Amino acid sequence: MLRSPRLFVISVLAFCCFLTFPLLYGPHQSPFQSILTQSTNHTRQNPAIGFKVIQESLEDVHNSTLGVSKLLLATNPSVDVGTYLQFQKIFVINLPERTDKLDQFVIVSSLAGITADVIEGVKGKDIQNKSLPALEGLPTADHGRDNIVGCWRAHMNFAQTFSVVTNGLSSALVIEDDADWDVSIKDQLQYFASGSQFVTAVPTDHKPHSPYGDDWDLLWLGHCASKIMPDDERRWIIENDATVPDPKRRVNFAGIPDMAASGYDNSTRVVYRASNGVCMYAYALSYRGARKLLRGQALRKTFTPIDVGVGQMCKEKDFKCIGVFPQLIDSHKAAGRISRDSDIGKFSASEVRQKGFTPNIVHSMRLNMDRLLADEKATIERQWPDDPVVVGPPRPRPMGRVME
Repeated sequence: MLRSPRLFVISVLAFCCFLTFPLLYGPHQSPFQSILTQSTNHTRQNPAIGFKVIQESLEDVHNSTLGVSKLLLATNPSVDVGTYLQFQKIFVINLPERTDKLDQFVIVSSLAGITADVIEGVKGKDIQNKSLPALEGLPTADHGRDNIVGCWRAHMNFAQTFSVVTNGLSSALVIEDDADWDVSIKDQLQYFASGSQFVTAVPTDHKPHSPYGDDWDLLWLGHCASKIMPDDERRWIIENDATVPDPKRRVNFAGIPDMAASGYDNSTRVVYRASNGVCMYAYALSYRGARKLLRGQALRKTFTPIDVGVGQMCKEKDFKCIGVFPQLIDSHKAAGRISRDSDIGKFSASEVRQKGFTPNIVHSMRLNMDRLLADEKATIERQWPDDPVVVGPPRPRPMGRVME
């Protein structure tokens, strides 16, 4: 793993997102409700008709960067970097003093066959006000101000890596150092990639350069709330998915939709065009998306936390965000002293968590770490063993509307 000392990053997303969530949705509104209940124009042609996934384009999902088997730019340097949208790199955000978190991330990422570069983080207090786009909207208390500014600067610096550090990445994925995912993350991402191809309207006779399609700005893989684009009818439905948690196990900053009440089983995952979101546990940017994000957030007239600002950008027609619910990546809460969870919150130094957990993840990489290290894949455990078992393979299919 490589460290990049030129980047100033701090992993303080959850706090920022928690503070600002009511600004997005209010206390009673569910950001997921439109996934199941929004009305649509039934006079339009169903865009699902005739769609076929380009299967050979999905193979690259299973390599160490989850999306590119070779650097095409190296073989064809004259091609515009913005035309290739594979994940050329994966980054993990880590404060240098949190070696404990990086230790754990290194283990789970290696077990998953994922290669990541480390972006070092610093405290938000080291970011001067004159470097911010606006002071209006900043909390007056120093603690709140430093947390939100640290979040913002971290992700602005990630977007800068596309040109500053690597002289032109086609796309990159960033993950928090306490993130967790299912042991079958690469299989999950193949289903997600199929959905992203459909949502971004990849022609059936065209093999995209990226498994995820060639027309996206941001893939929001790890969040704590999301909202669907109201006037976009494309959905990729993955029914009978054994990696989808039971509704009572889902944790989000909003209501949880009842899939069964709307005609799906409650083991259904949905891929869609997102128009908002909260929390940035993991997301990918394309080259064009990175430039748009830098421009959109650096010139704001009112300062907003980065996830709120990015969520607002997703509402725009020219910033294409692809979402998934339930989310594929979430934040792990480890066993041991609860004060280790966060570098910004205030916790009792004596309070201890007896057992670790990860919201929304069924076969947790971190909770199965010892089994995977012992090469005992047959003994992988579900996080909630008493919940109903999903039998049979997943059933992915495109849909032009929420309900056919």
